[in-house]
Amino acid sequence: MDFTEFTEKVSSALWGCPVLILLLGGGLILSFRIGFSQLRIISIFKRTVRTVKGDADEKQGISCFQGFSTALAAAVGTGSVTGVGAALAVGGKGAVFWMWVSAAIGMGISYCENYLGVKYSGKTGICGAMSYLERVGRGKILAVLYAAFTVLASLGMGNMAQASSVVTAAREGFGISKYAAALILVIFTAFTVSGKSSAAKLCERLVPFMAGIFLLGSLAVILSSPLKAAGALKEIVQCAMSPKAAAGGGIGFVCIEGIKRGAFSHEAGLGSSVSVHSSCKKSGSSPEEDLGIMGMAEVFIDTMVICTVTALVIIISGVKLTPDSAVTGYSAALPAGRPFISVSLILFALATVAGWYFIGEKAWSYLFGGGGTVYSAIFIMCVYFGSVYDPSLVWGISDIFNGLMALPNMTGVLVLSKEILPPRVR
Repeated sequence: MDFTEFTEKVSSALWGCPVLILLLGGGLILSFRIGFSQLRIISIFKRTVRTVKGDADEKQGISCFQGFSTALAAAVGTGSVTGVGAALAVGGKGAVFWMWVSAAIGMGISYCENYLGVKYSGKTGICGAMSYLERVGRGKILAVLYAAFTVLASLGMGNMAQASSVVTAAREGFGISKYAAALILVIFTAFTVSGKSSAAKLCERLVPFMAGIFLLGSLAVILSSPLKAAGALKEIVQCAMSPKAAAGGGIGFVCIEGIKRGAFSHEAGLGSSVSVHSSCKKSGSSPEEDLGIMGMAEVFIDTMVICTVTALVIIISGVKLTPDSAVTGYSAALPAGRPFISVSLILFALATVAGWYFIGEKAWSYLFGGGGTVYSAIFIMCVYFGSVYDPSLVWGISDIFNGLMALPNMTGVLVLSKEILPPRVR
């Protein structure tokens, strides 16, 4: 067994019962505690818009819009596009339905973890899930473990995995060589990590642009074939609830695959967005509620919007369901589909690199005090390594550290859940 196979086995074991039961079971407990407020999505978006507008001129910290963009950038990576293709290939069309279920539960988790993060960051001055994990158990063991896993995940999923995707998209879409793409990406990353809040400022500009382009292209396919789109939605639900699948035990596999891919996509339960929202300068009587609700909105946009339109385009295109069906689907469905999907993947990956740098830097600072320069240098080097090494190995390692983040974070949120007040969604 080589190292790549070993990492895949460890990842599969970790993302089997341990993490999925914690996310699903724990998420249901947390959702019950807040009265399943995530179901009132219109009110959630109204309050999110008011929060973003209300703090647009803050001078300290990062603004709420910068925080919203940065957290969304970290979640909406290439996994939100290519991950949908992988889910369809492994779990079939029904996996998309269970991604929706994962997102519905994840919205409740995201509210709770961000509520606690904003509450305790104001008391301790620590940005991130470490602020509340210090209060669980004896000493700071959970907080230190979580910070270490976050740093490693930022160098893996948030860095090397995205770099690998950029290189692949640049080569397949425009014929750019691996080393040329790696050089461009290293320069981009060096610019991103320079200066205070540069990553947040970049996400503030890049996220609306990339999301707008991708959604316009996707909606062009969906609206041009409304009957096929309606049929695709019907197939998703039918395949998820198929009596044939249930009889053969396949429905459980489809459910697990969908929830797993959903968790990979929106990252609720990993605590990654807490580092961003707890860094926001937010005034008012209920900053915990406001920023917790923004976390809900991010999960909805990532999975219920971006992942859903991706799945619909793939199914409408009629291509064979393979791990690469996002690329082949958009290439077949749009006149200039290959350049479009290549540009989209590159933009998603670049935004994720910027967002995860911000998250990883907070965890590094917690572990080592200052040291931002050292972390920046390591981060830039990992961009190059991710560009030139085997992508399957990179993704396997990344999945492991993402799963390890969930274990201490969900434990801490569940232990402190009695302190969480339901949002007054209006």
